[in-house]
Amino acid sequence: MRYLALLGSHERQGITAGYLQAVLDTLPASAEVETVFLRDYDIYPDTKEQACPALDEIEAKMAASDFWIVCAPTYWGGMSGVMKQFFDCMRFRLVKMNSVADTLPGKYKDKHYLSMTTCFISSTENFFTGITDQTFVTIDRILTGAGLIKVGEFVGTGTWGTHAPRPEKIAECQRWGKKIADRPRKDDNTLKRYILLFFMIAIMALITMGLQAWWFGVFAAGKFWLTYATFVVIFYVLLASILHFFTFVRHRRR
Repeated sequence: MRYLALLGSHERQGITAGYLQAVLDTLPASAEVETVFLRDYDIYPDTKEQACPALDEIEAKMAASDFWIVCAPTYWGGMSGVMKQFFDCMRFRLVKMNSVADTLPGKYKDKHYLSMTTCFISSTENFFTGITDQTFVTIDRILTGAGLIKVGEFVGTGTWGTHAPRPEKIAECQRWGKKIADRPRKDDNTLKRYILLFFMIAIMALITMGLQAWWFGVFAAGKFWLTYATFVVIFYVLLASILHFFTFVRHRRR
């Protein structure tokens, strides 16, 4: 397995880089690992006259790797400008565009990735305010659009006023390193998501209708399970159809 770490922080040896290194240090000795510190490269958009040499070099590394680790701090509720600049300049290299400007997966389809970020605030505050959410949304929009498969995400919270990574977060990074080690190639999880959605609906419907029957006697005992089964199937079909429309059909037509 070949791993490529893309580090979009402003400091080569900062806290964000420390968390990334904790993941990389846990990978097997047999793994081929390379880190790209984006600030080392003169990155700018391709033009009609000339392609950006830095993008050519990084793109070759991306193509040769099986697994990407995208690591960038969160500033002002979004990913760092270093990483955003890189992804903006890479957009026509990551995806193909059709005649209606829709994005289609390119040559990176079915590679895997882990996304990592850090932020000043505590884990509790981040849980309720979602400061890092947009960073992950942006990374996911870009990489899933390019056909990559997401493995997971890591948040290093509470970096304000600290000078080194937190031990409990280092341990979390090490767990991620073990999890992604020699990860087998797999297909998209769309079917699994729909199956999971069905069971979520089934459980929620059972609880809801059970409470209705218990508190209000809404359903006669003999017809409860028939009513429950038909409710689950109809609700699932309708919800799955709506999700399919907004996820696939509407996106394809845009």
